[in-house]
Amino acid sequence: MNKFSVTHEFACKPETYWKLNFDREMNEALYKRLGFPDYTNLEQRETDTEVFRRTQATPKMELPAAVQKVLGSGFKYTEETRWDKRTNRSTFKGIPSTMPDKLTTDGIMRIDAVGADRCRRTVDFTVEARVMLVGGIMESTAEKQMRDAYDKNAAFVNEWIKSHGLTGT
Repeated sequence: MNKFSVTHEFACKPETYWKLNFDREMNEALYKRLGFPDYTNLEQRETDTEVFRRTQATPKMELPAAVQKVLGSGFKYTEETRWDKRTNRSTFKGIPSTMPDKLTTDGIMRIDAVGADRCRRTVDFTVEARVMLVGGIMESTAEKQMRDAYDKNAAFVNEWIKSHGLTGT
């Protein structure tokens, strides 16, 4: 099992970040920029206390040969995300198309104000690959790819905030 965290800052208030996090237009543009061949918002619903979203994505992956052999060429995943508005935390889990009983990715995201017009996103991940011989390689590869994707995600979101006049809102 591999546990790790990523942290990024954004030039907006936490409320603005949460709105962007569930904005369909921004997410479609983000996944396209990240090079995902496919990204689909399958379901999204909101209540007074929660936002739930289920998406499906096919990531662009550069994998070690052993991992590629295990995952196969048609790998994709479904992600289920729940944002609890009361706790200001979001939980998510990834459900892979290959070996969903052996591959686990989940996490918790929180957004904290850091000054009047800035916020910090902290995401705590858990990645587990219960696969003989290559599990550790799969976990370290997943961590590297997720860290890279979240760094690119942060840069894109900050660009979006600036280009859409959301700085400080």
